[in-house]
Amino acid sequence: MKLSFIYLFCAIFSTTTLLTSHADDNQKQFLDVHNAARAQVGVPPLKWNTTLATFAQNLADKVKQTSDDLVRSGSPYGENKAAGYDAFTAVDAVNQWVEEKKNYDHNSNVCLKGKECKHYKQVVWKDSLSVGCASIIFGAGWPFVVCEYYPPGNVPGKLPY
Repeated sequence: MKLSFIYLFCAIFSTTTLLTSHADDNQKQFLDVHNAARAQVGVPPLKWNTTLATFAQNLADKVKQTSDDLVRSGSPYGENKAAGYDAFTAVDAVNQWVEEKKNYDHNSNVCLKGKECKHYKQVVWKDSLSVGCASIIFGAGWPFVVCEYYPPGNVPGKLPY
């Protein structure tokens, strides 16, 4: 009986440690990629915010329930979303947003005609101080990533950095 209890305790502890470790690794990955892009344009690094991460997780859970990655969050925060396929990761999602830099003309503060750049602008928004993100697999194995930012960026007429 005592031995069974010890095995059970060890199994629970190991699982909890693995989940916490995975969450910490995921958090670090999100921050590292965001902050590398921010460093390139000379803006301060973001800090992890658990309130934002919870909000992001709630949206990710809605996406998982509905199998609809276009579901709106009604977020009062800045928000970036991405869906992929196969081995699409948190790092891939943030890199996808950062790659939009090539579509952004900083001098005129606009996206190139017919191109997307608002995700990039949110990643590097100088007034944003914190971020929280979540990632899930939904539907038929589709990865989905969402990040929330505070304060939000993409303020019309204002430069991101």
